[in-house]
Amino acid sequence: MGLSWAIIQPLALLLLYTFVFAYVLKIRFGGGTTGGFALYLFCGMLPWLAFAEGITRSASVIVEQAPLIKKVVFPSEILPAYVVISALLMELVGLAIMLVGVGLFSRGVGWSLALLPLVMVLQFLFTMGVGWVLASLNVFLRDVGQVLGLAMTLWMFLTPIFYPADLMPARYAWVLALNPMYYVVQAYRDVILEGRFPLGPQLLVLAAVAVASFVGGHWVFGRSKHAFVDVL
Repeated sequence: MGLSWAIIQPLALLLLYTFVFAYVLKIRFGGGTTGGFALYLFCGMLPWLAFAEGITRSASVIVEQAPLIKKVVFPSEILPAYVVISALLMELVGLAIMLVGVGLFSRGVGWSLALLPLVMVLQFLFTMGVGWVLASLNVFLRDVGQVLGLAMTLWMFLTPIFYPADLMPARYAWVLALNPMYYVVQAYRDVILEGRFPLGPQLLVLAAVAVASFVGGHWVFGRSKHAFVDVL
């Protein structure tokens, strides 16, 4: 079915989560309607799915491509970059569906959407940095893949995807403050659903974390890639 999976997977998850949260648990936010809730949920799911796909595949890509690493001399950091970029390109398909939904069921798309490419660049930088680190670690510690599955589940529910950030108890606000994906998800909702620019401090924090992740991840990968052949 090819590229159609880029549409089927997020829509299937959206229908499932909307049914569970909106109809079974009868949770209402994002405007108080089922359509508003679905848009609110979908807007949080899009960057998260791209992030999760990117770093999960990055963690295993060096091991999976061991014959290529052993036989061909080329910059191996391209492999994690390829899977992260692929995940972002797949996200664009879901984003197009999201924008159509906003135009039909919400207030429409505003000028704030012009800031979305910047947010996506910061998302890429952060994902890429984490992906490089995990790709390196998984070569030497093969349990990384198992730990990552559990960590991603915990991380997803600690990110305000299925609930508004203001529902987080005040004493746990530090959890959001330390979660880079909170800033990404909030920025998506600001520019797409709320028609406003993200708060300056939040955007600056995201930019600082994204650049630090990218630079640090590239440094870690560069220092460790020379030992890949010996371990693989």
